[in-house]
Amino acid sequence: MSVMTLKELSDHPERASEEDLKALAESVRLIKEMGKSVEPLINGVTLESGRTKEEIAYGYYVDTMLMAAILESFTMVKEQEYKDISKFVFNCTDKAFYWDMPVTTYYSCLAKLCAIGLLKLTKEDKYNPSFAITDDGVAALRQQTYANLAQTALFNLKTQQLNDKTLELSKRAVRQNWLMLVVALASVVVAIVGVIVALRK
Repeated sequence: MSVMTLKELSDHPERASEEDLKALAESVRLIKEMGKSVEPLINGVTLESGRTKEEIAYGYYVDTMLMAAILESFTMVKEQEYKDISKFVFNCTDKAFYWDMPVTTYYSCLAKLCAIGLLKLTKEDKYNPSFAITDDGVAALRQQTYANLAQTALFNLKTQQLNDKTLELSKRAVRQNWLMLVVALASVVVAIVGVIVALRK
């Protein structure tokens, strides 16, 4: 069975599979244990991951956009429940990736924000834990750190896509140039043969 998306989990928490509940439990465990001592997280990218540059750029954009939206949800309140954060994030992010995103990605972003000390878990609950923003989180929100990172990540993603298209067009142009060179050489050979035949007459 595939992992539930956030939309599915929000609408039907009672349908959560053991895998979904394990992912949530693991996220809560990380939130409690990691604190500020966590090493920088790199979106699951390793030398052996096999992810393309575009997948890495898109993953980073999704992560930073979600973290920015999660922090933005604390603009008017200091503490709120998971469901309220999710409603805010759903209303201010791209629905295309929000609906199709595995719920574990969302949990991971919450865990990262807690791990680096921008949020803290205030109430444990299997389906609806509560979180509060820290002073560091307020500072990051005030400076729009993650919003700027998300914009930069989107720019990098689009740049990567354009670079890939430009590279493909360049390869195509090189192939066309080689073809034109072959045609030109063939024309020269035909012209030379024509001259030789004309001289012999």
